[in-house]
Formats: sequence, structure tokens, C-alpha cells
Amino acid sequence: MQPGRSLVLIAKGEQNRQALSGQLNDLLRGRVQVRSLCVDKDFSPSLLEGDLIVVASEPIRRDVERYLAGRTNVIVARRTIDLRNLHLLLRLPPHTKAMLVNDRKETAEEVISLLYGMGFTDFWFIPVYPDLENIPRVDIAVTPGEPHLVPSHVKKIVDLGCRIIDVTTLTEILLRLDLLDEKAHLLSARFLNQAIEISKKLVQSLKDNQDLNQLLATVLNKVNDGVLAIDATGKTLLYNQAAEKFFKIPARQVVGQRLQDLLPWLAPERPLQQDKSDENSSELYREHKILVNRILLKDGNDHKQGVVITFSELGALQKIERQLKNNPHHAGFVAKYTFNDIQGKSPALQECLEKARYFAATDLTVLITGPTGTGKELLAHAIHNASSRCLKPFVAVNCAALPKDLLESELFGYEEGAFTGARRGGKAGLLEQANGGTIFLDEIGDMPLALQAKLLRVLEEREIMRIGAERVITIDVRVIAATNQNLRELAANGSFRQDLYYRLNTFTVELPALQERPEDIPLLIAHFLKKWGREPEQFLTPGALATLLRYPWPGNIRELRNVVDYLATVCRGRQVEIHDLPPDLQQKGTSEDKAFSDVPAWMDLVDIIGEDKKFNSELAILQILSHLNGDGQGLGRQQLVQKLAERGLRFTEDMVRTRLKYLAGRGLVQTGRGRQGTRITARGREVLAKLC
Repeated sequence: MQPGRSLVLIAKGEQNRQALSGQLNDLLRGRVQVRSLCVDKDFSPSLLEGDLIVVASEPIRRDVERYLAGRTNVIVARRTIDLRNLHLLLRLPPHTKAMLVNDRKETAEEVISLLYGMGFTDFWFIPVYPDLENIPRVDIAVTPGEPHLVPSHVKKIVDLGCRIIDVTTLTEILLRLDLLDEKAHLLSARFLNQAIEISKKLVQSLKDNQDLNQLLATVLNKVNDGVLAIDATGKTLLYNQAAEKFFKIPARQVVGQRLQDLLPWLAPERPLQQDKSDENSSELYREHKILVNRILLKDGNDHKQGVVITFSELGALQKIERQLKNNPHHAGFVAKYTFNDIQGKSPALQECLEKARYFAATDLTVLITGPTGTGKELLAHAIHNASSRCLKPFVAVNCAALPKDLLESELFGYEEGAFTGARRGGKAGLLEQANGGTIFLDEIGDMPLALQAKLLRVLEEREIMRIGAERVITIDVRVIAATNQNLRELAANGSFRQDLYYRLNTFTVELPALQERPEDIPLLIAHFLKKWGREPEQFLTPGALATLLRYPWPGNIRELRNVVDYLATVCRGRQVEIHDLPPDLQQKGTSEDKAFSDVPAWMDLVDIIGEDKKFNSELAILQILSHLNGDGQGLGRQQLVQKLAERGLRFTEDMVRTRLKYLAGRGLVQTGRGRQGTRITARGREVLAKLC
């Protein structure tokens, strides 16, 4: 297994999970770790970490869409019927009326379309799924691995087994994991096996049932692989349309004739002569590379009955690969985020975004500055997606992450033989791959001076030259650069080229530090909590929130996100207290007593977060108590729970107890014992009057 390589499968239903996981493990053969999740059983978004995420169907993708937002390593599997199970359906009489049962209307109709496309047009399939109001009174049900959903009155169930992942999706998986070249033969072999199984059934039934033969032949004609069969004498029994198209010999000239005479290079009788099958043989036919299987058929007495020959043109996989490579999504060269993904309402941020939107509408080079962790790459994504290049590649490069020599070859590419270890045929650089789109150069202040000169030529002439090449390549690429350094100072002391600095510094967007926009912290916390399924008002105690608001956040948004992830992990099922915060925050942040020792501090907090109504439960409690304490009677926790619910705030009695304890500690309410309840104090009314 390659270190760290992993694939996450998201399926629905344990049987589907096991079947698809088995198919992927069979394909990848331990080279990549496969982890499978059920959306309807113990699913956790924290497990969605892998090099590639494969979602079993489009409806499932919609179910988990909020957890996949912004990810480019996700593909939705295309599914097909497992041909090896079709013999179960072939046993039904023609013109059979049957319900097709699946977990959703959409997937049931999809399976019906697949079956009709395979030639089962004489059957009448009725889609049936959970929550269907009028269940048809039909005695036969066909289902792709969902027999538990079949209505109880059905007398006969035909279970075709779970739908499997089709060849185009498997090819894309191998391509994304950079395994296609070494697994191409294996991939073809997996799908040829399906044709082999159904061909065996056809050959073995040729003398038994003419209608069955006709339907089997129809199914085989839907297969993209070539399928032929001979009997023990070498006479051709089967020759499907894919074989007819490949060899350009009409079926009428082949069926009934000795195949060895017509296609001697295919050696169809070899298994009869050697008494063994010949599988996964890579061969060449008129400059076409094909993968051939010759399967020997025997009866129950070990007598030879014939041979099934299947073949697949390896170029078909290459065509799929080219199609996928033409799509920038395959390499992750896609901008994930838009301006809508940037969280914050502060004037400092809004001024920055307004300028960025203006620049996005142009084709200008943009420099994004700001402290580390402020979201410079996210803003670069947003600018690209708002530009006329949004459908073209977006290539991100961290100039500080690669050594000088490697950075040059990655950016500009190289020709074959340019240096020891250069890939045969050379390699296109990232600038070349970004052609037509945008390249984002992060940490550009760390780019070596020699490369800065070459980048300046790209900006001014729109030309590049691969390492070891003798010709210039013209490209059309927009450059967005970012840095957390002061480029003016670097240019002054000679660490950065002045001409490049002046070329980049024309259109600059400066992102503010999080410390300069504290009013955005609650919005960001709420945003980061979405993937954990937690509500902000039920996540943080007021003291913990106050500490977060007063912490200086030197790591900015990145640090805040990491803290929220940490707290959501260690405080499952309960609220975060001050003592739960990481040690740095407890030491540097303002303590609860300091934060709420006086009314103005508490008022400032409400001013900051009140607009978003995320953490205003304490304010609501004060309002309720003020309104209902007029008769001098206290209010119990159960009554407060009911009144808060009327305001759309759902709390348990324990949660209300926590907030009352906090308010009492600030002198804003007075809690009594037993049935005395809780009353608002004069200090509480004073604060409430100033706030409302």
C-alpha cells in the first residue's frame, strides 16, 4: 500500500457498502486503503478524509452535500447492472409485469432504464420505493440488492444484487490515484469476466431454449467488449456486434463456420488443444492492443464443450483517460470557493471584497497581501470563479513549499533528457497546464530571484520555455500572487526584484487580520460548526465565547478553525467551558471574570454578536424575566424553557441552569430555592434598558 493513500466510499445500506467496497478493494488490490461509510449508520463527517471520496450515487451526494462543499477530490459513481446476475431475470417468462423495487424513485427509474437498454423491452417494470402511496398489486418484484424493501404481498423476488460501479468510474478512480497505467489490464479483465460469465450461460443453453438464447444474445450485443464462442468442434456459435465491428466481418459470414479458419491469429481452439484456459493475454491485432480471454467450457463430466473468447481494446481505456484529462477537475485544477464562501460582515472585510470583485471582472494580475491564515488562497479562488476564466483551470502553487530546482521544473516543465530522472517524453509545467485559466502563486516572496526573472517574462510576454527546450510556448494565463511579507522592504534590500514588485503591486488587495474584525468571529464560529452539526448557541458558554472574542488570534482564521475543530472533538454532547480551551487561549485570552466584571464589557459583547442572534440566549432570558416578574413572582426553569421555545430558542433545563448561574454571577438575576424561581435584579433591568 502506498504510504498515506486512501479512498473513502460513501454508500447507503450495509449490503451496498460491502458490495462496492469489495469491488474497489478487488480493483486496487491493497495499493490504496479503502474505507467505506454508510450514510444511514454511524456516519460522521469527521471520517471524510482521504485522497479521493467516491459517492455511490447522486442522491447520496445531495444528502451529504453540506459536508462535501468546496472539496475537489469527490466523484459520484456511475452504476450499472452486474451482468453475471442477469440469468435470474432471464428465467421469467416474456411480457412479465413486475415491480422494480429500490430505495428511491430516482434510482428505481434509473435501473429500469438500464434494463430496457440491455434488451429487456418485453418486460413491464413498475417503479416501487418507500413511501409510495399506491403499491401495485403485482406478484413479482425485481430489485438491485434491496429485497427488504419489497412489499410483503409479493410472491416471487428476483434479486439482481447491488448495482456495481461501471468501467468509466473505475477508470477515473485509477486516474485520480495515478494508478491507471499499471492497472489498465486488470480493469479490462474485471469487466471481461462479466461477459465471460453470461457467454457461458448462453453457450450452455444453445440447444435448450430459443427465446432465452435470443435474449442472452441481445444482452451480449449491449456489451462493449467483443464476445465469441465455439463448440467442441470449433464451429462458431456466438459472435456479438462488438466483435463484428472490430473485425469488420459480418456475423452471417462467421456464425456456423470454423472460427480458426477465419481468424487464425485469435487461436480460438488453443484451450481445446491444451485443455486449459488462457486468460488476460495482451496481444496485438493490426496495431490494436487488445486484452484476450479464452475460457475453456466443460460439462459436469469434465468433457470439453467449447470455448468462450472475449476481448477488449485497451485503447478504449486510453480514450476514457484522455476525456478525463481534458477536464481540469481530474487533476484538482478547479477553484473551490466563491465570494459567498467568505464569511464576515465587518467594514474592513467588505471594503476588501468590494475591491476584489472589481479586479475579478478584469483580466489583471492581482497581488493579495495579509497576515498568515487570513484566507488569501480562498480569496484567489473567489476572484477566479468571478472572472471570465471560471470554467478554465485554476492551479495553485506554494512557492515556499518546493526547493528552487524543483519549483522551476514544476512551474515551467521540462523536455525529455533535460536532467537525470526526467520523465520520458518530458512534462508540461503548471503554467502550461493553467493555460486559459489562472495560476495562483502563494508565498511569492519566497520565490528565488532567478525564477522571479522568468516569471516577469511570463507577465510581460505571456511566454514560457521548458527546461532543456529550444522553443518558446505562448500561453494565456492570469496570475494571482499572495504573500504575508512586506514586498516593498524585500525589494529595497535586494531580496525581491524591484521590477517584479512594481509589476505585481499595481492591483493589490489587503486582507485584514482577524484581530481587526472581531465582529466576524461569531459568524466564523457558526460557519465552522456546520460540519460538526452543532448549533453555536448550544456550543459555547458565555465565558468561553468572551475568551475567544478577546484572544488576539495571531494565526487568524486558520487558527480559529483549528480551535473550533478541537473543541467540537473534545466537547461532544456538552458546552465548551473556559477550562476546555487550549492552554494558549486560557493564558492569553481574557478570563470570564475579567470579561464580565462590569456592565460595559458585557454590553460590548452583545453589541458584537447581537446582530447575528447566535449567542443572545442570556439577553432573551433577561427580557422574559423582566416581562413576567412584574407581579413579584419568580420564574422556574421549566417555565423559562417554554418561553425560550416560543422565541425559537430550544434549550434543556440543564442549559437554562448554566445560563442562570452565569447571569447570577454577574449580579443580573437572583435565583431562589425551591419554588421561589428566578427574578431579574435592578442591575439586570438597567443593563437590559441600555441594550434594548
